[in-house]
Amino acid sequence: MNTQGLDVLIGEEVFTLLSDEDFQQDWDRLYEACPWGTVFQSRNFVACWYRTYQGAYLPVLVRAVQEGQLTGLLTLALPQGGGQLVGAGHFEAEYQCWLSAEAEGESFITTALTELQRRLPGHAVHLRFLPPGAPMSWAEADPRWRAQCVVQPARRPLMDMAAPDLPKMFRKTEFKNKLNRLRRIGEVRLERVTDAAAFSAMLKELAVQYDFRQGAMFNKNRFRENPLKAVFLQELFQLGLLHATVLKVNEEVIAAIAAVISKDWVHLGGINIHTPLYANYYSPGFVHFLMLGQHLSEEGVAVFDLTPGGDSYKERMATNHDYVHELVVSNKLSFQLKKRLKKGLHDRLIKSGLRPMSVELAIRKNIYLFKGKTKAFLNSGLSLLLFKVREGEKKHYRILADDIKRSESCASVEVRYNNLNDLLDYDGRGVWQTRWEFLGESMRRFESGERSYTWAEGGRLLACAWLGRAPVGGPAPEGAPVLRGIYCHPAGRGRLAGFLAAAVACQDGGELYATAREAYTSQALEAIGFTLVN
Repeated sequence: MNTQGLDVLIGEEVFTLLSDEDFQQDWDRLYEACPWGTVFQSRNFVACWYRTYQGAYLPVLVRAVQEGQLTGLLTLALPQGGGQLVGAGHFEAEYQCWLSAEAEGESFITTALTELQRRLPGHAVHLRFLPPGAPMSWAEADPRWRAQCVVQPARRPLMDMAAPDLPKMFRKTEFKNKLNRLRRIGEVRLERVTDAAAFSAMLKELAVQYDFRQGAMFNKNRFRENPLKAVFLQELFQLGLLHATVLKVNEEVIAAIAAVISKDWVHLGGINIHTPLYANYYSPGFVHFLMLGQHLSEEGVAVFDLTPGGDSYKERMATNHDYVHELVVSNKLSFQLKKRLKKGLHDRLIKSGLRPMSVELAIRKNIYLFKGKTKAFLNSGLSLLLFKVREGEKKHYRILADDIKRSESCASVEVRYNNLNDLLDYDGRGVWQTRWEFLGESMRRFESGERSYTWAEGGRLLACAWLGRAPVGGPAPEGAPVLRGIYCHPAGRGRLAGFLAAAVACQDGGELYATAREAYTSQALEAIGFTLVN
């Protein structure tokens, strides 16, 4: 190990250095002294992430040592499949930057980048986001780096506990109305989770809710696709780096936030969820945020960082804003051109009053849907397309719940109520509706007050039906219970009648209505005793 100068350590070299007690102490001192350092550059956070994700990322660490003292540190990672060098933490770290004394901030990062380009040529460096205060003038003033750097500002909403207008936010009529609505259901309580075992126990359910919402909105399944995320969050909790709270109504968790603690700041991240069952009328996420703001103020937290992204719900709770910056450094002309074009489009969208993330999401969704429909057509040929064309008008059915005809298949079907995990098991192969569409529709149904019955086996959703209330002017009396949106995977159609019978059996009796569009759904309803409504 060099006693002075600059080192680039890769892979096992990094883990060896992390076990050195002197280096650990030096890192802690440098972190405390760096004016712009955040918890995402702290030794505990970075070392935890390196250990947890060592199978997916190759750790890369740049350090500067002068006269035996650590004077600069840049923690990066290279995805195992190659690509850009990213800040340690990647998607789990909201802010990514280097640590150094204030006077050496620019000299360290430029020397570090020069050495990285020599040791790991062809790999761009991507840091998102650089926190305020991180030295940035070198990226624009120095011609060499100006040609290689793409810097993109991002507006960051903050809830400043010292802001004079903050108490008014907690007295807003909107907040009081939604809180009172929840109180009509039962006891409303914000609870901070401080026990590691309790956090671990509830994380499994929170992960399902998180994936459901992310799947419906963004076609992402962070926990399902990345089981290490749950492991990492549990490790952060053990290290005291997570501030976890839940909003409960009669002991039922309806919202949860696991935020990262950084000195006297709390950064939104980790988990931010609310149940879709109460979303439309009660806004549990909004209530939780404001109750958490009150709680953090009482705990002596200086700022609740709502993090960049342009989300409207964050803007509703922000007392002020500042700017953070995304930084990409590359000496490859093609890469620079691509990033600069993206930055130019980003700036143009903002000037036009559009949210770049929303535009990007809409484009990505349209491409996804096109690919999904094309794949469904190619896999099933004309049969699936003709099936969609032949779909008739909705047929409306009625039954007295006590008159349901049970079959042997009914006993073999396990029906679950409002089970998000079952809905996440939707398999779009062989059907026209993509998984993104299905989850988005499911979330909208929940938010409009409908409830689900599901049947899943072997990690695959076989059938689903939604129970709602009849609208005004339909074939069913206003407010009557209606089973609708009935879905059945091709592998489950032989037992669809059994599933529907089991779902009807969950009702307390009285009249029940149902709607069907597909012939096989109509046949299943008629087989268990439903009669057509004229």
